[in-house]
Amino acid sequence: MDVSYLITVFNKENEIKETISWIQNQELDRFDKIEIICIDDLSSDDSIKILESLQRDDQRIRIIKNKKNLGPSKSLNIAAKLALGEYLIPIDGDDFLPKDATQYLLNIAKKYKVKLVFGMSKRLKDIPNKITHISNEELHLNSLEFCLKKSIVHMGFLVSKDLWSRSEGADEKVFIQDISLPMRLAAHSNSLVYANSIIYYLRDESDSNLSNNTDQQHHDRYLSYLNLLKASSTELSSTSVASIHAQLISSIWKIKRDNSKLAMFSKNFILYAANKFFGYQLNEKQQAIWSDYFNNLDSIRRPT
Repeated sequence: MDVSYLITVFNKENEIKETISWIQNQELDRFDKIEIICIDDLSSDDSIKILESLQRDDQRIRIIKNKKNLGPSKSLNIAAKLALGEYLIPIDGDDFLPKDATQYLLNIAKKYKVKLVFGMSKRLKDIPNKITHISNEELHLNSLEFCLKKSIVHMGFLVSKDLWSRSEGADEKVFIQDISLPMRLAAHSNSLVYANSIIYYLRDESDSNLSNNTDQQHHDRYLSYLNLLKASSTELSSTSVASIHAQLISSIWKIKRDNSKLAMFSKNFILYAANKFFGYQLNEKQQAIWSDYFNNLDSIRRPT
């Protein structure tokens, strides 16, 4: 098996059929060497019925049904463990891959002999059939430093199952995988290629509560970077440590900025300015204090 697509599904009855059709229409050298794993996170709509209907016509589709709502991070890890493909491509249940995206990513992985290939993503209403090439691909030998500098926090990549397993995939302490998954993969990879091409499209009219909840985004961002820092503190370069602290403090500032008209006069902004101008980093006590703050926020989805 060449490629396993990992699709997270939660109440996507209006979108999932179209998302899967883009995968079914991928322009591949070998059509029988893929599988489409759809993991339903206890949807309350007709997502499962639609998936089962699609599966009857395409035996490459595999359906996993969560017995409780686990969230995208845990769901993706479950799908990855069950995948048979040498390479994995995770996809949200309402997003799209241009028809030549998979073969393009595979060709790059084989050309550079890497286990991780990132592409660019974009939110559009009208999805083009082909990849939009911006410039030549780049090989990076310090994967984590590059990802931290580039702030890669989105889907749109190909990764070997071996690398996913070694990195343990998405951080299951955080509900959404957008930040933790790319960073953890990069932290366990000796090299990666960044394809300066748009290979992944997000639905323009998405009304996802998670996408619109900025508190959720700042919460997940802080905890994802903090967990990465704690798990890898003895292995990280000083450049990576500085980048992580910048992200931590940026999260602290932005959650205040988005919820207060007087944010410029807050301790959050003072921390942000100190980091920007002097490279200030949080000590362990401050990390714990702000961790407690984010953990006590209301209206945040957390793993169960």
